[in-house]
Amino acid sequence: MNQDPLVWIIDDDDISKYVMKRYLNQLSVTKIIDFPDSVQPLKLIHDKYNSLDKLPDIIFLDLHMPVLNGFDFIKDFQTVATKIDKEIKIIMLTSSINAEDVDHAKSFPEITDYFIKPIKPRDLARIMNIELKQ
Repeated sequence: MNQDPLVWIIDDDDISKYVMKRYLNQLSVTKIIDFPDSVQPLKLIHDKYNSLDKLPDIIFLDLHMPVLNGFDFIKDFQTVATKIDKEIKIIMLTSSINAEDVDHAKSFPEITDYFIKPIKPRDLARIMNIELKQ
């Protein structure tokens, strides 16, 4: 992964997005795009799957959103992922402490990690450090 990763935040909660962007900026991550739902980012992935510089390195994905929830996003993402010549890390975020959600998330190999919101700055720093070293 490059030293200036493109990060997408897909979350319908404006406060969560604001906090994530602040934490990421503190880690010197500057290329951040946020989306209020998963419809537009899925369209971008499908349309730009061969434009690797337009695709994110990491996606922070909220589980519970209107229109398409995080699991729906993953299922649709799987249909195009094999065409993408880039590894995209997906970190699932949720306010749910439901063990079934965690187990379901673990069933998707595309989901790299799972955190209860709000994500802690040290967890975010650890994720970014690991991803930047790869």
